[in-house]
Amino acid sequence: MSDDGSERVEIIYRPGDPQSSRIQMRAGGEVAVTLYGAPAYGWTPVEVTSGPLTVIDAGVDEGTARAIVRATAPGEAELRSTSSFRGDRFGPQTRLWRLTVHIDP
Repeated sequence: MSDDGSERVEIIYRPGDPQSSRIQMRAGGEVAVTLYGAPAYGWTPVEVTSGPLTVIDAGVDEGTARAIVRATAPGEAELRSTSSFRGDRFGPQTRLWRLTVHIDP
């Protein structure tokens, strides 16, 4: 539960974990995302790429990205972030994290 009593879904991702590809929640609920980085990799801030989600709070600190987003209406939405090797711009390829959110009324 969030501070206002609405539903809150926690998503935690560590390097090597399988990705959660889809979750389902109700409008008004929140998703709290924590993406832990691997050594020498850094995440970009989590962003809403489509759909009825609003970022309430987001940030990146020492390679770990955190965000809280709220479902504002029913529909389908997607969250994304990328992780890149910070030591060499020609280094290992960028990793994509994404999550599809189905929002019920």
